Amino acid sequence: MKLFLGIEIPDELKQKIFRFLKPIQITSKGWEAPQDYHQTLLFLGETSEEELSIIKQRLALFVFHSFELQTATFEFFNRRILFLSFEPSNELLEFKKEIDHTFPEWLRPNEKVFTPHLTVKRWQRYEYDYLAEGIKARVFPPNKFKVSELVLFKSEKDLENNKYHIIHRVKLKK
Repeated sequence: MKLFLGIEIPDELKQKIFRFLKPIQITSKGWEAPQDYHQTLLFLGETSEEELSIIKQRLALFVFHSFELQTATFEFFNRRILFLSFEPSNELLEFKKEIDHTFPEWLRPNEKVFTPHLTVKRWQRYEYDYLAEGIKARVFPPNKFKVSELVLFKSEKDLENNKYHIIHRVKLKK
């Protein structure tokens, strides 16, 4: 099973993002479904049941304080991926650092620098100009939300076309 650690985005924010983007969706191709919006912190990849047990044991010992994140702007990675960025957050960077320290064997050498973001569309190279204009013409207001859990996700499409499923949660300290 393919797993990753991440942050679940609150449902209300997922709907705000979806409603904001709806007017510029000229095709359904490549758009992430709102229920799949998340912030990835560490991609674990293909994982055995034995490794899942180890991950859950370490998560049971994981300690970090809850914190707030705030959305920033819609941007592009290489004209191919449209994403919502987050305002700079020392707490998020420390959270990521602690996760990496807890799961060192899942770190990948030469991995890209961590760029906090929420992917909303992939593979839209031919739509770039239209999407860029649509995003520029509108303002998505900043939204704050509390990060109170570390979530273990399983990546697997189900019959309803949902891709990401929560299989374990860890409450953060208040």
